[in-house]
Amino acid sequence: PMDSELQTSYQACSPLGLLTQAGGSRRARRAVVGVGSLVAAAAVGAVVWASSGAGSEVVPASPQAASLESENARLRAQLGKLREENHELEEQIAKMPHDTTLNTADFAEMTVVGEWVTVEYDWESAEQREKAVADKAFIVENNAMTGLKVCGPKVAAKCTEQRIFATVPRWRTGVWSTLSEVIRNSTGHQVLRPWPSLEENDPKDCSKLQYVQSMEIDSQGVMWVVDVGRKYFASADPADVDNTCPPKMVLIDVSTGKVVESYVFPDEVAPYTGSFLNDIVIDEANQVGYLSSTGNNVTDLGSLVVYDRKNKGSRRFADRSTQYNDVGDRIVIHGEDYTKKLLMPSDGIGLTPDGSKLYYSPLCNFDLFSVDTAALRDFSKSDKEVAATVKHIGQKPSNSDGMTMGSNGVLYFGGLTTNSLYSWDPAQGNLSATKTVIQDDHQLWWIDTFAWANDGTVWVTTNHLNKYFFGGMDFSGASGPNFRIIRIQVGTNSYMAHGPAEQVA
Repeated sequence: PMDSELQTSYQACSPLGLLTQAGGSRRARRAVVGVGSLVAAAAVGAVVWASSGAGSEVVPASPQAASLESENARLRAQLGKLREENHELEEQIAKMPHDTTLNTADFAEMTVVGEWVTVEYDWESAEQREKAVADKAFIVENNAMTGLKVCGPKVAAKCTEQRIFATVPRWRTGVWSTLSEVIRNSTGHQVLRPWPSLEENDPKDCSKLQYVQSMEIDSQGVMWVVDVGRKYFASADPADVDNTCPPKMVLIDVSTGKVVESYVFPDEVAPYTGSFLNDIVIDEANQVGYLSSTGNNVTDLGSLVVYDRKNKGSRRFADRSTQYNDVGDRIVIHGEDYTKKLLMPSDGIGLTPDGSKLYYSPLCNFDLFSVDTAALRDFSKSDKEVAATVKHIGQKPSNSDGMTMGSNGVLYFGGLTTNSLYSWDPAQGNLSATKTVIQDDHQLWWIDTFAWANDGTVWVTTNHLNKYFFGGMDFSGASGPNFRIIRIQVGTNSYMAHGPAEQVA
């Protein structure tokens, strides 16, 4: 308890009060930090004074009363100084330009669609799960959710109701299904149901899905599924690595679950012992898929791969921009330095709405590049000719995993070192114009893959992949969920969509 004047002064000078007056802008938030610390000190002192039992009738002759009276006088003097500083700060805030972008970022709408401590599947019975665990066909701690896509009527007419698809990479053994649909089981829990079926996810049959990292759904309701082919190359036991199956593109009709067509990449495009086909974007007009290959050995140091559906062909492009480069960026995630651990090359990619330019970046640093797709998809062009169109855009605020582009031409990407979602409009100039859409240390810990619902929201998966790969992921639940699907209001639609975004009510 405080006396009424001290309580009123505390409320008037509190950081919350000042932030309310400032409109929540980041500049104002930084400005109140210093004053807030003084307020806290004064508040603590006031509580000590009030809880000592002193009241309005103090006996001057008492040494204890005299000491408390002196402390009260000191606190009042300090509050007087705080009022003066508060007044000066209010004047500074009033002079600040109104920054609607920062205010929008501070209050962006974010909804958690689903969250899991461990990945769980839709089992036919308890006995089926028990057998899978006993046979090591399902090893709980080896399952991590990464890829994500949403399909509803606004994405493709064939999707008569909204459906959510997710992937679990076969980085390690014991992954029951690598491509699944998120459903609610008979107990009401969100689980992964193997899709199109458990049989189509058979890791022992190279004609089936071996390891799906990512996928994309076009406006015709066809899912372009990237099958890495290689499996278990992140296992602690080198003997687990399985390069038996080649990488392929599998096109599946979302409405029926039937495979429309399949294309096997040749070894010279996606090396069977080193490629890691990661992310994909689609140029629907030309029926071309652009993929990043986050290669992880000497046969593939990182590249961009092009799949031409109409001509049933593919090509590979590699240069310094697609490979690992140490440019001095320090990568610290939740207090731990991963600079010498995250050595991965090209990862996230984004395609402009007109399909003319492909943006891409490595996982190992903050660099962002672009390449002209007219040259990239022209298989008669040499790597040297393609490289002539590559541009180094600059450095993002952080390294990132996935990225995507909206129909408004804005590039969205995660910040692994800041637990943030960023946006950058190429029309606004260089990367210094990057804006923070939203930041959350826990729910946005490692933004991975993006998806569009074409209702003004972008969806993301978040996971703790730094902990998954380098140790420390908590599967007990004590640290909260490890995997999340989150929907964020951004006011635009997919790079493949046309027309203005419909806002979510």
